Amino acid sequence: MEGINNLGGTCAINSLIQIICRCEKLRNVILNANVPNESFTGELKEIIDLMYNQHKSLNPVKFINCFYNTFNGIFNRYEQIDINELWFYFYEKISEDTGTTIAVSKNIRNIQEEHDLKIAMFNNYKESELMKLAQGSFINIIQCCNCTCKSYSFEPFINITLDINNIEPNTSIAQLILNYMKEEQREKDDWKCDKCNNNHNYIKTCKIWKIPKILIVSLNRFKDINNKNNAEIIINNEIIFNNNEEYKFILQSIGLHSGNLLGGHYTALCNMKDGNYHLYNDDAIITYKEEVLKNNIKDSAAYLIVYGS
Repeated sequence: MEGINNLGGTCAINSLIQIICRCEKLRNVILNANVPNESFTGELKEIIDLMYNQHKSLNPVKFINCFYNTFNGIFNRYEQIDINELWFYFYEKISEDTGTTIAVSKNIRNIQEEHDLKIAMFNNYKESELMKLAQGSFINIIQCCNCTCKSYSFEPFINITLDINNIEPNTSIAQLILNYMKEEQREKDDWKCDKCNNNHNYIKTCKIWKIPKILIVSLNRFKDINNKNNAEIIINNEIIFNNNEEYKFILQSIGLHSGNLLGGHYTALCNMKDGNYHLYNDDAIITYKEEVLKNNIKDSAAYLIVYGS
């Protein structure tokens, strides 16, 4: 059932590969990429083809060598890797390998065109299929409590990091996302109102402007290198934004972490769309029938959660 051997501290890499392989939209981006075989994305494409199309379990020596050569100085062999950080570097490198230059008008006539220009500038006027699939954007709104003037800025994201400190029992991913977008009252600090030209108390709000087709959520479980928050979180089987079926997201995979930053282990629980979930623990695979997980999953090890529209 297409497991991947652990070559020493590679459980996060193995788990992320399984997450990408078992998500149809992410998988197709890689399999359809027109890249040299020896590139990072080319090596990843070969791995996913062997697993998904040829149904082979792997001893991924060639890909792991490519990985550490590609990210030399960032990741070291046999050291534990954070899967959230790993996703960022996979995303950046795949986008670099497959990206093309785009032209964006600088003649701004409305807020949507302003958004498009700001995000294009952030992306260095590059675009990739992965970027179109997995990159969303926030609008950050600040309202002055003195004159009610509002200012805003745009910010792209490839995952939403949710804080789980001081949460109520039975808190869900959906509730954490709502908490993330609540208004925040702030005392005056370095922020200065554009209209008043002075420091005042203000209200800060973050809202999702563009919802990506693949929504990735990270749970902030680590307070520091030794202390981990093992609170159980309800992982919604589906999330709907704005009560609109067009923005309905189905749970695809969960990256699970046990242990701490100094000595932990990653596995991946993936929705196989055939009535089963598979738990990938390197080269060991356990199948769970859908009825076992028919209710929302409640878990203390969930760390990276992937939803797809």
